[in-house]
Amino acid sequence: AFFSVCIGLIQYSQLKGDDASKPFAHGFTTWVWILVGLQAGGGMLVAAVIKYADNVLKGLATGVSVVFASVCSFFLFGTGLSLQFTFGAAIILGSVFFFSNDIPGGSGNKAKVEKGGSESKSNG
Repeated sequence: AFFSVCIGLIQYSQLKGDDASKPFAHGFTTWVWILVGLQAGGGMLVAAVIKYADNVLKGLATGVSVVFASVCSFFLFGTGLSLQFTFGAAIILGSVFFFSNDIPGGSGNKAKVEKGGSESKSNG
């Protein structure tokens, strides 16, 4: 966004005539300011996720956000969802489920690591 503001300021400084007397944010309505705030908040949220989450969780969050946005678009705007998208969304949501839950009968490596154990302890 920083580079967009720089380009906007350069273009604003080059205006001539009637356009030069208009303020920088001329034409911004309440809805535009709401969108600007949402985009800024989204940027801060991404920064927090990058700082506090691991890489797998970031990948899963990206996939879930794409699925969520597409489903919202389907209901709000009538955007069609293909069979390929539905299959991909099912894979993403399944991977999120399996990553976040213990699978019965699994090897239990996740539980060992959480309890302070190590998978690479040597015998002796």
